Amino acid sequence: MRPLVPFLATLLLAPAALVAQQPTTRPAIPDSLQMVQMAGMFNQMGPMYETMMQSMIEGTIKAFEKPETIERLARFSRRYYEALMKQGFSKDEALQIVAGAGIAGVRSGR
Repeated sequence: MRPLVPFLATLLLAPAALVAQQPTTRPAIPDSLQMVQMAGMFNQMGPMYETMMQSMIEGTIKAFEKPETIERLARFSRRYYEALMKQGFSKDEALQIVAGAGIAGVRSGR
């Protein structure tokens, strides 16, 4: 039974010793070949991104051309304005907030 105790102790302590001895790894710094490959991927993605953005803008404009969309946006703006006044904003403050928000769902460039 006595030889079993050192064997069990070795088994229990071995994993901790192995973990402590592992070398630390540094994050890999891309070499020039990898940089060229990444630049090539970005060059390929650029036209796809441009096409996607054009499609999104065209879809948005097409939606805004529909009279029902314009009516819904007007109702939303009116409700937003009234809700702001109900929350205690003055008429001028509410108007500034609604005017600053622009068209709902479209970010302004400001």
